[in-house]
Amino acid sequence: MARSGNRDEFSDATKTRLAMRAGFRCSMPDCGQQTIGPSDESPDSVINVGVAAHICAAAPNGPRYALDMTREQRRDIRNGIWLCATHGQEVDRDVIRFTSDKLAAYKIEHERAMQVELNAGRGSFRGMDLVALGPDVVCIGELFGTSGREWTIRISHFVEGDLRRVIEFGERFDQLDPYDRYLLVNSLGDGRLLAGPPAWRRDGQFIEFSCLVEEKFPRIDAHNLGRTFATNSSNDIFITGGGIAMVEGLDALPQRIKESLSMLLGESPFHPKVGSRFKEYFDAFEDSPWLSRWTRLEVIRLACIPYRDPVDDRRYTQLQCVLHVEEIEQLDAVRAGNWVKFRFKLDVKGVGQWECLIPIFVPNDNPP
Repeated sequence: MARSGNRDEFSDATKTRLAMRAGFRCSMPDCGQQTIGPSDESPDSVINVGVAAHICAAAPNGPRYALDMTREQRRDIRNGIWLCATHGQEVDRDVIRFTSDKLAAYKIEHERAMQVELNAGRGSFRGMDLVALGPDVVCIGELFGTSGREWTIRISHFVEGDLRRVIEFGERFDQLDPYDRYLLVNSLGDGRLLAGPPAWRRDGQFIEFSCLVEEKFPRIDAHNLGRTFATNSSNDIFITGGGIAMVEGLDALPQRIKESLSMLLGESPFHPKVGSRFKEYFDAFEDSPWLSRWTRLEVIRLACIPYRDPVDDRRYTQLQCVLHVEEIEQLDAVRAGNWVKFRFKLDVKGVGQWECLIPIFVPNDNPP
């Protein structure tokens, strides 16, 4: 086996997302073994018997190595398949039987089956959805109860971070950027800033978090949104009546959503906390039922968590007038170019239920 320094390994985030796309089950036909579960070693321990296997090898002496692939392509999620430990070894020992084309077909077939199961509300996580505790911890769980401003979250699995990260989050709570001290709950379409560090306890196979949240941050009426540049069907600013076209009020909401989600988080040198992780989630979960869940979680953050503008010392949510996020749906079945159209179903202050089709800029790093 080649030394790890010569291998184009997957990142930890890619391994986690491969497992999620596979429903944490082996992708080999007629296997489907569950690959993750609780361990008796300690309250926060997890047993993982799955592997993120390379379809085309990570190193020159590995199985199915492709000379024409770049290092980035070998490390890309598209070159991975989630398998149980047994089948992970088998596919590397029998390269005649398990060609790269066959493994890619197994992956597609299994992910499609998981998509049907997840969309039908069946499977290991029925009744649950994504919950985020700050930017580095995401779980599969549900809101279990509330008492005043205390919210109780019951989780079954971590998909980003782990219990140790939660403990560190609590210990460092006062030193964290206030914008990163939040709780997002997909099933509610809502999120809140945290008023203090979370507490946790184990309840059987679940972990429960108790979080004291702040009051809902006030939004503005959509009809009072300020003026901004309008864009045409090609997503370009255009001239009308001898000047640059502008929109305001409710007509400005689609443009504000487009701008907020199209800007990469950290892209602005003046506002490093402004922007979204939309592209990151799209690249990881394209063609997966998880995409709508991850993008919804991000829109909840932009809609509900107030940001303090360091320039004018003003607090506001990036989407300003959105109260709750009901649904995010990708409309373009095939990714073409750098713009992808989504349907947004939102609860908007001053309007109520509001729906709109909006293209989002998602730069394609791997064009056909």
